Amino acid sequence: MTTFAHWRSPSSRMAIDRPDFKPRKYDIRVVDQFYCYCQAVSRIDGHRETAAQSRQAIKRSIWAMLIGGSFLFYYLMDRAALAMY
Repeated sequence: MTTFAHWRSPSSRMAIDRPDFKPRKYDIRVVDQFYCYCQAVSRIDGHRETAAQSRQAIKRSIWAMLIGGSFLFYYLMDRAALAMY
């Protein structure tokens, strides 16, 4: 519930009968929901960060394989050219 409804437990009815009782202006459940929302945002941000690092590691691995493959291809072509002469 995101409204500021006044929620009272059955045990707090005795306190309402007092003449100097002032009702609360907030609902503690709203604070709890906001705290849970902040935790969820933090967890999502952590997952995004982990996914971004994983993608960067994959890109680095692909680039390393391409560079290594190009050096190997150059070496093999050079050996084949030397073998033809």
